Amino acid sequence: MIQLILTSPFQSQDLEQALTYRQPEDVLVLMQDAVVAATAPQWCARLAGVPLYVMREDLQARGLQQRIGLDLDMAGLVALIAEKGSPQTWAG
Repeated sequence: MIQLILTSPFQSQDLEQALTYRQPEDVLVLMQDAVVAATAPQWCARLAGVPLYVMREDLQARGLQQRIGLDLDMAGLVALIAEKGSPQTWAG
């Protein structure tokens, strides 16, 4: 399953909850304000070893550089959803 995280981990518990309920085969996708987790050292350490994608457009819109995770664009997200099925969305 895909776990889509939309809110900053500094403003909600969505990312923490998604990690708690995540199954080993699940992948996480950070988008919108959640992309800050891929730039913050404390979250990079927490996310190490987790299959993780980070939306490129959302990083660029915020002027951020990711430190962890694989780069993903909208076409890649659509392909990922087609492959893995409907995502679980965490949106505060």
